[in-house]
Amino acid sequence: MTHRRHGLSQRKFSWLFGRKQNQQGSIAPFMVLALTGGLMAAAYTLDATRMTSDSSQLKRATDAAALAVAREYSARRDDFAAIRDTLADKYVRANLGLDSALEEALSTVTVTQGSSADGNPTFQVEATFTNTPTLSGNEPQALTVHSTAEVRVAYTEVALVLPNSGELTSGNLSALRRLGKNFAETLITDNVNTWLAVVPFSQTVNVYDSAHTNRVRQWARSDAIRPVELTSLFRTGYTGLTDARMPDLRTKRVCLYRGLNQGDNYFWDQAPGGQFYIHYRHDLPENAPGFPFISWRGPNPDFGQANGVEDIRNIVADKGCPVAPLLPLTDNLDDINARFDAMVAGFNTNYAIALGWGAMALAPAFQGDAGWGAEDDLPLAFDDGSGEHIKAVVMLVKTTEELWFDSDAYNSYVGKATDGGTGDEVITRRFASLCASMRARHLRLFLIATGADEGTDDNGDPLASASRFRQIAGPGLQVCAEKDSDLTWISATDFAEAESQIQARLDEIVSDLRQQGSFIRLIE
Repeated sequence: MTHRRHGLSQRKFSWLFGRKQNQQGSIAPFMVLALTGGLMAAAYTLDATRMTSDSSQLKRATDAAALAVAREYSARRDDFAAIRDTLADKYVRANLGLDSALEEALSTVTVTQGSSADGNPTFQVEATFTNTPTLSGNEPQALTVHSTAEVRVAYTEVALVLPNSGELTSGNLSALRRLGKNFAETLITDNVNTWLAVVPFSQTVNVYDSAHTNRVRQWARSDAIRPVELTSLFRTGYTGLTDARMPDLRTKRVCLYRGLNQGDNYFWDQAPGGQFYIHYRHDLPENAPGFPFISWRGPNPDFGQANGVEDIRNIVADKGCPVAPLLPLTDNLDDINARFDAMVAGFNTNYAIALGWGAMALAPAFQGDAGWGAEDDLPLAFDDGSGEHIKAVVMLVKTTEELWFDSDAYNSYVGKATDGGTGDEVITRRFASLCASMRARHLRLFLIATGADEGTDDNGDPLASASRFRQIAGPGLQVCAEKDSDLTWISATDFAEAESQIQARLDEIVSDLRQQGSFIRLIE
């Protein structure tokens, strides 16, 4: 019985062993298939990982390139179109890291300029690379990655303040016109949210506007229309300084003033309605040949009184009030260029008054028909520190032979002495006080002054005019500057001689304003 059991066990063992051997023989093909499938899956995974890594790296590179292109657009416009594709290509390749294979696979980099829903410029950098699988054996595939940057342009308002003084030669006036037109075109062309005001000045600034002929009445104080010292004139039939027969109005001149005392700063940031006195020139007709005038008999109006010694008195059209009036903020280049063409040489100069009017051209208190009557609610609000509203005065000065640049009678009220006197320290304080008030309102000044210590006075002694201007006005004007370079001193006798240097500096100012006023962000 035992033997039979043993036999059965042996046969059973043999049968089981044989079955096991058959199973081992049949499993080998399945393992090969499984191993092959695993290898292929691994190959696909590795190739896919490589493709994803390359795409991510290229996306970072196009991000950097789009931002760089947008920044360059903000800084320069003249040759931007010619360099932008090359710039983008270089930035993409420079940001691929040390992956030479990816750089070799990169085929094209292009830049497309567009605009956002808000009208801001956009730049899309698109890069294509050829993905060649190294393990899976798949065909090479072209893949494209792109990034888009938006240039958000701050609202930029600039007042260009230009002398129209009597000593300017025709060559100097021509140079000023060219400089002004080039500056306006560079500032405004292809730039959204940017406006320019033109402020010609002599001893004061003309604010006549054919579209707002009632401005003199709107802006004048009630006691300024019929000042007491001209009582004898008004008895002859003239209704006041707003009478259309007055010499200034006959020559389209409206020259107003307020806030002349130390620290008043012309009240430049306050609304104009009912706040101004009216300039007029009490002078002999022979001192202003060719200008209209009126004569009457009465006391000397310079004394500010209605009585006194009577004699023949005259009011002539004010040659210290420039022919070309202030042009409020606009982006219309035709209007701007026409105002430059209207400039002619006037009389003497007063830089502080001119700077005050440059500030008023940018003051939001002058919005609407009660102010400058500019469109688009201009001037806009002062910046709150966010940098979204940029306001700047760009002022040109010719210092040669200017020895009393801010010490004349236009600094005082009729019949009163100049507050603080006319000493050098008073002039310095006047500029410093005005500049401090401008800086408090985030108003920036760019000054370009030409000058040379040339010429002689009436006694034949040398004139250190340029040095004197810089010594007296410079410390006060420095308060306006955000950077030392905001005040530019050019050694040249006049604008014609320094035209190329002035033009280069004006181009730098535009670039500075664009960089200051550009906010760049990735939008995809």
